[in-house]
Amino acid sequence: MSNDPFTGSVATRKDIGDILLRLVYLRNRLRGKLPEQLLNVKANIQEHNLREKIKQVNARDVFFLIGFIFSRQPEPITMGDLSRILGVPFSTATRTVDWLVNNNYIQRLADPEDRRVVRVELTGAGKELYEVIINLLLERTEQFLSNFSPDERKDLSRLLGKLVDNLEQYPV
Repeated sequence: MSNDPFTGSVATRKDIGDILLRLVYLRNRLRGKLPEQLLNVKANIQEHNLREKIKQVNARDVFFLIGFIFSRQPEPITMGDLSRILGVPFSTATRTVDWLVNNNYIQRLADPEDRRVVRVELTGAGKELYEVIINLLLERTEQFLSNFSPDERKDLSRLLGKLVDNLEQYPV
């Protein structure tokens, strides 16, 4: 019996590692051609050097990441929470939110219990843009899975969900 952490041989571990490397290499193919609305946002992000303010993500992902964060929150979140979730200093989160507020994607709200706390949430325009991004991702996913049977899709969904659950347990 091997001490291999995977329930398989070293060859299986190498196969999985190779698949993960190939996925990282091919990740840009998931994005595909951007619709005009997203091209305008990307240009605006580049023009305002927003990518430099959030170095962990590329220009296409800035809004997706912000939208993803807000889509998972039942209520508006504090600037401190946003900073922590993004993994950036508070000042970086503030500059990013300033840009998003100025472009009508996010709005600031006073906290009803503490006037010193500022909460943020997506505006209607921000939610609409996030939906465009999600729909683009879903269209691309459908293209990539077109040769998969319903059972294969179900198995893939289950296994990828398990992988993501495991990844979420590891600290950044």
